Amino acid sequence: MTPLRQADPELDNLIDEITVDAHDQDEQLMGFENAFDEDANLPCMGTVIGQEVEVLSVSRANNRQELIATCQRDGRRYEIALLDINLQADPATSRLLAAYRRWISD
Repeated sequence: MTPLRQADPELDNLIDEITVDAHDQDEQLMGFENAFDEDANLPCMGTVIGQEVEVLSVSRANNRQELIATCQRDGRRYEIALLDINLQADPATSRLLAAYRRWISD
């Protein structure tokens, strides 16, 4: 049994704004990539499996069907699925992440 999705008109409106001109899922993902590029306040801190990282950017990588974060820790860079990072971000970036999580769960 699938749990019912809670109503959240604010996030649904943001998803609609981000994906308004998209014709398919790939274009919608590109819309989220553009939204993070234009509206997210990066770099910001985050944690991955309990380790603190600095999230430098968010993009699509290697034709994957999800957003990937470029992170840095101890001078080394890593590419990690955005959904695998617990971001400690400002409200605007956190709102984008919440919209992306909601969109990708459909």
